[in-house]
Amino acid sequence: MTLLGRLTLDEARPSSLQTQLSAQLKQLIQTGQLLAGERMPSTREMAIDLQVSRNTVVAAYEMLVGQGYLESRLRSGFEVCAAAQAFRTLPVLEKAAREKKLEPVRPGVPVPFRPTQPDVNLFSMQTWNRHRTRALKRGASLLHYQSRFPVGLDELRQNVANYLRDSRGVRCQWNEVGITSGSQQGLFLLAQLLLEPGQTVYMEEPGYPGARNAWKQAGARIVPAPIDEEGIQLPDNKAAQGSLIYVTPSHQFPLGTCMSLARRLSLLQAARASKSWIVEDDYDAEFRYTSSPQPSLQSLDEHRRVIYIGSFSKTLFPALRLGYVVLPPELVDKFAELKSVVDDYGPLIDQATLSSFLESGAFYAHLRRCRRHYAERQSLFLEQVARYGLPLTFPITGRGMNLAGLLPEGSSDRIWSNRLKAAGLDVPPLSSYAINPTPPGLLFGLAAFDTRSIQRGVAKMAQMFDQRGTS
Repeated sequence: MTLLGRLTLDEARPSSLQTQLSAQLKQLIQTGQLLAGERMPSTREMAIDLQVSRNTVVAAYEMLVGQGYLESRLRSGFEVCAAAQAFRTLPVLEKAAREKKLEPVRPGVPVPFRPTQPDVNLFSMQTWNRHRTRALKRGASLLHYQSRFPVGLDELRQNVANYLRDSRGVRCQWNEVGITSGSQQGLFLLAQLLLEPGQTVYMEEPGYPGARNAWKQAGARIVPAPIDEEGIQLPDNKAAQGSLIYVTPSHQFPLGTCMSLARRLSLLQAARASKSWIVEDDYDAEFRYTSSPQPSLQSLDEHRRVIYIGSFSKTLFPALRLGYVVLPPELVDKFAELKSVVDDYGPLIDQATLSSFLESGAFYAHLRRCRRHYAERQSLFLEQVARYGLPLTFPITGRGMNLAGLLPEGSSDRIWSNRLKAAGLDVPPLSSYAINPTPPGLLFGLAAFDTRSIQRGVAKMAQMFDQRGTS
């Protein structure tokens, strides 16, 4: 069979004609059906016989030249590269494997009621792009390697410090702020910096699995500390010498408790006495609807034992992947050194854009808009739950992007989570956030979902509870 008889192109396929042609020629070379030094038909001849544009053939040939399968000879056209003979030693894939279609996983959107999801539709991309354009107009410096900024652009660190001092009472200088690729990277870096294998970490129970995973990666021993109405309860109100304590005091994840002042002072005293570090994750503090935000735990710390961590994933949009860590002075250089090993420096264009966004006041306007919508959605959700008489109680409301709903005693929250998943809802069980047994409940994220989505979601839940009861 001639070469052209072995080629079949189909415009109905998702890949372009030039991609199809180059892939088929590549396979012929790999399987030895085209030998090293063999001349290829001219691009004009190939185009006429395959009934395609000559540009299509030229593009396919040039693609194979770039990949080392063909070489171009002056006035002689194209021929199979001599080095391509080595490709014949490659294993030939089974037909089924060769013909397996690529089915890429596409980015999706959250379904009700996935927790900790902001409503990205409330974010003004027009405003963001205006600040991005402003940043790029400064010149090409943001496009170069800038290893001098392993913990972020100085201007962004300054604006983050200003924001945290004004809104959260955080005590810091701009050079104590480290910019990270989200709070999860901050947690990982702190685990590597502060922990030795076997060292004790006190974790809220239930608590954030991402933090638990970071501590485990460092070989730490996790000690679950239960939550009551005032916050975390350390064993005997004290911490092991040289331990680490992880808390979410402003809006405990996932239960929503706000740590009392007395418990905060007790925690700071325990950390000072044991020379322990406290990692304060302030992930959800901006969203309070019935009262003013509580000052941060770090703002009460006179002895700099608290490391403050947060991100812009919930306040702006998750794909931004920018977070921050506020460090005591003695940890700043060590953190910067470790951060430079991980990624040298972060995305400077996004950092410059965010800095301008903060400085202009656009960030604060966005937060006000989000608070208004999130408060309305939380109220609507509670109204709908009451309307259908669902067997859920919500001890803590009026703040946060999520609500923890408790099920009747004896229920299995994992079974209920799976049932709701089968109905198209994403409602994780509270037990999935705990190491030890915990009262059954479900965690509902409300911020990302509009009125219709909330109404339909609660109606689906009501139908499931009617069918299954409360078992």
